[in-house]
Amino acid sequence: MEVPEIGSNINDQPDPPLSKNLFHRLINRAMDAAGLQQTSAWQAGRSFGHQNGYRLGFDAGRQAGTETGKVEGRALGLREGNVSGHHEGRMVGFDEGHIAGFDEGHKKGYEEGKLVIELQPGPSPTIGAPGVREDVLFKDWSFPITDELAEQIRADVIARLPKQIPSKSQWEMILSKTPTTSVVAGAGSGKSTTMVLRLLVLRHYLGIEFKNMTVVTFTVESKLDFAKKVREVFKHWKYDITVEDSLKIVRTFHSRILSFARCLPGMSDVAPFEFLEKDGSTKEKGSMFQVKMGEAQLALMNDCYMKLYDSNPEFKALIGKLYSHSLAIEKMSAESPEALKAQRQARDLAKADEDICDTLERTWRAAGKWPIQGIEPSRKVIRLLGQDFQVNGYISEIDAFVILGVDRSEDSELRAKEGRWQYLTYDVKNKLILFQAHCSRPVIFLRSYMDADKSIEVIKNLANTCPKFNYKIEGDIVPQYITEAFYSAASYMENLGLDVFEAIRAMRLRKDDPDRDFFHALAIYWSSFTRMLFHMSPPIMTFNTMFALFSERKPHNLRVLTPGVLQPMTTLLVDEFQDVGANTISWIRATFAEIERRNLVVPTKGRAAHASVMAVGDDWQSIYGWRGSSPHYLLEFDKVFESPVPNQVLMQENHRSHQMVIDAAEEIVKRTPGLDNKHGTAMNPEVTEHQVPVKIQDLEWKQIAADVERHYDAGDSILVLTRSNSVKEEARDELKELVERSRFEKRSTQIKFLTYHSAKGLQAKAVFLLGDCDLKTSSPSKNDLYAQAGLSRPGDPCGYDTAQSEEALRTAYVAITRAITYCYWYLEKDESRPALEKASRHIKKTEPYWKMG
Repeated sequence: MEVPEIGSNINDQPDPPLSKNLFHRLINRAMDAAGLQQTSAWQAGRSFGHQNGYRLGFDAGRQAGTETGKVEGRALGLREGNVSGHHEGRMVGFDEGHIAGFDEGHKKGYEEGKLVIELQPGPSPTIGAPGVREDVLFKDWSFPITDELAEQIRADVIARLPKQIPSKSQWEMILSKTPTTSVVAGAGSGKSTTMVLRLLVLRHYLGIEFKNMTVVTFTVESKLDFAKKVREVFKHWKYDITVEDSLKIVRTFHSRILSFARCLPGMSDVAPFEFLEKDGSTKEKGSMFQVKMGEAQLALMNDCYMKLYDSNPEFKALIGKLYSHSLAIEKMSAESPEALKAQRQARDLAKADEDICDTLERTWRAAGKWPIQGIEPSRKVIRLLGQDFQVNGYISEIDAFVILGVDRSEDSELRAKEGRWQYLTYDVKNKLILFQAHCSRPVIFLRSYMDADKSIEVIKNLANTCPKFNYKIEGDIVPQYITEAFYSAASYMENLGLDVFEAIRAMRLRKDDPDRDFFHALAIYWSSFTRMLFHMSPPIMTFNTMFALFSERKPHNLRVLTPGVLQPMTTLLVDEFQDVGANTISWIRATFAEIERRNLVVPTKGRAAHASVMAVGDDWQSIYGWRGSSPHYLLEFDKVFESPVPNQVLMQENHRSHQMVIDAAEEIVKRTPGLDNKHGTAMNPEVTEHQVPVKIQDLEWKQIAADVERHYDAGDSILVLTRSNSVKEEARDELKELVERSRFEKRSTQIKFLTYHSAKGLQAKAVFLLGDCDLKTSSPSKNDLYAQAGLSRPGDPCGYDTAQSEEALRTAYVAITRAITYCYWYLEKDESRPALEKASRHIKKTEPYWKMG
């Protein structure tokens, strides 16, 4: 509608159509009946009425005044016969008429103008839908922990737990008000105890019911330990919590995701593959990142493996190639110290090689082990470093050469020929190294008579028998049985948040890399294996499959969750957060997205609370990267779990060790990426004044036995820690007398033998570290997958290797910080294989917290 210009006559405006008049009247009546006033129309009417009413009222008043004045003036003049009176009356009448006319006209014009504006539709409306709110995981809210309530909580804890009074930073965690809180805590900082007090605040002081809370941890052992602490602490506040009820609050990741999976249609009795027992039952066990295959798991994997071998020609051919590769000697870098040392003896070794072959074949023939059926006893000549070397045999089925070794039953002083200065075992070792470093063809080394029996039997029956063998992916430390190798590789991809089949297709490995055949076979096997499990009765799933089903990739699956499964996740506390993987992160994020979608609230004593998460961890103790975990999610917590008011708490007080132990461990680990302002401070009054440097010594078993026995006699708790399980068993054998003595004296719990990884969370007065923490291998396949997962740093083509180098340093930190007072570190004198990284390189011998020798 066009509004008349000021000064124009409203009567000059065109009349609206009848239909519009009727429509406007109906609209205005409806609005009047509802008691509504159109603000825009009122303002327009007021302005229009004021300006035009003034002009129109003035004109109308003037005209009416003139006419009235004329009439009244003429009448007065005629009565009085006075012409001048007529004129005066006219003027008075005009003035009075003008004023009265103006007032009346203004009022009338104002109302008419307002009426006209209200009857018009106004400017053309802009039509559209409401805007879309950006998806969020957490609302903008805070826990109602007032200053008065905080003081009450502090007073209660001091009164009821006088021996566990929290430090300043621990109070920051306990009394955090924000919906997301990350707690970066150092070793010995009392993380678990502080988490229990946080749980107490949520339940007792804020009134959040246990059914709305979950504490998640990684291992069954830590779950049981945490649940016990909950029962003990809550007793001081008059809560009598049963073991069963405490284990409903404190859960492992495995048990929590299982409750999700059983909500899916037809999956109410789904069984977790990793928990299967031999009798078909299930039992929770192990760690999230250290699941061990038992008899039930191996049986299912083998069943699938053998059926697939018999039914799928492509898979069968790939397994044949992998088996041949598994028999072959492991390749070695030509630049390694061992290879360079052997290279210097190549010419002398080549001159003696015929005698070496003759002597080996003579000993094997005398033992009834040569020649071997399936191996052509052929002295084929291989040229290495410009010298001719011979092999002992050739296997045409797999196109592989054979070199014989010296069985342990033979004389250790045996020589290739009389007068030869080197022992035969030494000659064979150097020859083998040359082939490992310089021969591109597959070579099988028969180390012993027993090895020959096992290997050749399978080779002979390769066409008809499904081979069972160990396989080692390049970069792995030890080989695994083939189906376990499949499971580990697939699990690693899934822990990184990758789809196995998509990841394998996206991999780029060298054309001649045998691991290409491994991953091709894995894709075939994993498809058949997961399908087989799913169609069993009851159905079976791996835990990683469950996490994937409820990840951000499949948010629709969370729609089927019952409130009883989802509600406990609304108030979530996660322990050991540095060990989470991408699949776990995706599951947690998807869960909070569903909680927000449903707008779930958490009843309290006061106003309702909303979804929240508190994550507690130590980036320096992230040591499961080889399984797919990463400290990235703890260090970047506020980006991963974005919220309006994030909160990060640093807990740096160490309530376990003295300062020298802390400083020694940090000197090594501080070279890894992390927080710049992180530094542990000794707070244990029992040891703060007892400063004992970490002692570095050569790895000699007599010295180790003497040191351990001395601390045993002193009554100290003892941890003997090793880099691998094989060294752990060797340590048990070397300390056998002391172990048997401890059993006889019923003090066996005083000494524990563990690997560095399994010791996390434990402590002892005296800790003995056997071996370095290092990285000696590079993994092309895991570097590829690491990059696919987006975890590699820009410009780093070997992101996994880099992460493992850093993890070696973090492993040393974990191992050293198990010590309360005494720490001994025994290192090998010789390095048989050069390390890409090792923790002992970063020992500064001049620092007071190290003692050499």
